Amino acid sequence: MDLTFTSVPGPHIADYIVIAVFLLVCMGIGVYNGYQTNKNPTLENYFLGNRRLTLLPVTLSLFVTFASAISLMGVPAEVYVYGIRGAYIGLAYFISVLIASVTVVPLLYPLHLNSTYEYLQIRFRSKGVRTLGTMIGMLQTIAYMGVTLYAPALALQIVAGIPLWLSIVVIGLVGTIYTAIGGIKSVVWTDAFQFVMIFIGLIAVTVKGSMLMGTRYSVVEIATRGGRLEFGNFDPDPRARHTVWGMCIGLTFAFIPNWCNQSSVQRISSLRSLRSARIAFWMMGPIVIAYFIFLGYLGILLYSYYNTLECDPVKAGFLSNFNQLMPYFVLDVLRSLPGFSGIYISCLFSGALSTLSSGINSLAANTVEDILGDRVKKSNVISQTTAAKLFVMLYGVLVVGLAYAINFMSGSITQMALSVFGACGGPLAGLFFLGGMVRKANWKGAIIGSILTLGFNIWMVVAAQMNGNKPVKLAQNPTSGCFPRNVTTGSSDFSMYNYSTSMNPIVDNATSAFTSDTQASSDDGFFLYNVSYVWYGFIGFFLTLIIGTIVSVCTGMSL
Repeated sequence: MDLTFTSVPGPHIADYIVIAVFLLVCMGIGVYNGYQTNKNPTLENYFLGNRRLTLLPVTLSLFVTFASAISLMGVPAEVYVYGIRGAYIGLAYFISVLIASVTVVPLLYPLHLNSTYEYLQIRFRSKGVRTLGTMIGMLQTIAYMGVTLYAPALALQIVAGIPLWLSIVVIGLVGTIYTAIGGIKSVVWTDAFQFVMIFIGLIAVTVKGSMLMGTRYSVVEIATRGGRLEFGNFDPDPRARHTVWGMCIGLTFAFIPNWCNQSSVQRISSLRSLRSARIAFWMMGPIVIAYFIFLGYLGILLYSYYNTLECDPVKAGFLSNFNQLMPYFVLDVLRSLPGFSGIYISCLFSGALSTLSSGINSLAANTVEDILGDRVKKSNVISQTTAAKLFVMLYGVLVVGLAYAINFMSGSITQMALSVFGACGGPLAGLFFLGGMVRKANWKGAIIGSILTLGFNIWMVVAAQMNGNKPVKLAQNPTSGCFPRNVTTGSSDFSMYNYSTSMNPIVDNATSAFTSDTQASSDDGFFLYNVSYVWYGFIGFFLTLIIGTIVSVCTGMSL
């Protein structure tokens, strides 16, 4: 069949019904597990499910906690704009899972921790190191959740007409309520349901998009002509944005911190045995590979589809940022199937809800266990479980407010999220591995190493945003098919299209969004300003190890 560009409709009433049913199911799971949890209202039951949770739902929960709406929207957009190496994120994720299964899991599971940062106090014999680790982990979690909640809400406002405030409030409110009511059991079982929704949404849009392309148009051939399938770039220069080395080595150290933070350790500790915890990570590996294969294919399908239509929606002005491409594409290809766009929107909500619920649950655990500690346990005014529920609600409100407060968003949302992971997570993972790998490491080395590295990483990220060289544009799709000529007048008919660039000035940055894998003028400017974001976690990890070890040896306080 011939593909012809026509205006993209908004969601059908059936889509809103699907979204409503999805949210009601999430709430129902939360209420049911809250009823079960209240039969034994202890802090261990609320945060760890009495360490009796089953393998499969915990595995799915571990996966979807970090497979957020950012990856669902961002990875296909990365491939559309930068090429297939954007999907190498999945390989780094997979490698980090394997490393964690033989390092983090056997190190932390036998300690039966309520908080992951208890390990730091046990290892370094310092409450200060524990508090520092808690602050770094909470900073990373809060910043990431803000982006995770804001990004899909913004995209849905532009392409589906769902108000920004409504998406943020609904996701924030639903996630906060079911997490506060049911604790970790609600989070895990809701995550498992959201995992199913995510893959249903991915399969639906992949199958329908491929059917529209048919056999007449080769997705792979078109993407190859457009330079989107250049797999190998072995340039050793760390200033190159996406290379095999950067994606497979650098990004691995951006993901390793995920398995050291509170969200992951809560799930590890909630299982019945060390063997179950290891199996959970091994099971997650194939899921990660399948997920990112889907996202990578969707990226080249996205490019090939709009190349065939000769209509780039961002360049034409229908969208104000390439991060909105995936929701726009879904509404385009699923327009003939009422309700299916609602499944994909629910898929985005699933990604945001899973990250939000896991994050605020872990933040509440950190607050009760690491910051307040005995003050809550010894209180005669409020029970520990009640305090935990109140902090879940407090952090839910805080993250909703943060999502509103984000007033600038341009470029790749995956880059934004991974920059946060690398800048904060690298020093945090380095702190844990310093304790586990360096026998002579002490509390002075831990504190000085992590503080100096965190400050350096934050400076590098901010300086790169302000002073770094801009990448070079990659060839964009044409726009000649976006504006069909009026058969009567012979002129282009623009009246049938609604331009979205004026709808949201926050992200009105369409031109600069389309950039290539290589930095422009990489020889100009200060070297560190132009280091690719994929190396932030690597730098943070090893600087913490090196500085921490040197300081520990110099102070001569062997443990």
